Formats: sequence, C-alpha cells, structure tokens
Amino acid sequence: MSDEEFAEDFDKADMVLAEALQQFQASNVNPYVYGMALLEIGVAAMIKVGEVENDILETVRKLDAKIRPGMVE
Repeated sequence: MSDEEFAEDFDKADMVLAEALQQFQASNVNPYVYGMALLEIGVAAMIKVGEVENDILETVRKLDAKIRPGMVE
C-alpha cells in the first residue's frame, strides 16, 4: 500500500469513526465501554493483517504518549 493509499484509507476510517463517536455519545454509552469496544476492533484488525503482539503493544504505547498529554489535566 502506498503512502497516498494509506492516507486515503485513514481519512475514510477517520470519518466512519467520527460518526460512530457521535452515535456513542448521543446514545449515552459509557466512554470506557465504547473505548474498549473500539480497542478490541483495532487489535483484531491488526492481528488479521499479521501484526505481532509486541508491535501491537508498541503501537498502543505510542498512541497513549501522543494522546494523553492533551487529555489529562
């Protein structure tokens, strides 16, 4: 997959997830619950494409380091 194709697919996924997030919030689903559900989908997708456990854990660590500073007071 080229960088351009990756970026296009990422944008598509981002739009779908933005809509899903709005629906979760409108339905008053607990953020922990929808977070765990989305994490499960993400991990399953990474396993499906052949990612190994250590790479998945490292990806989660990088995401945490990127996102946490903007969310924790």
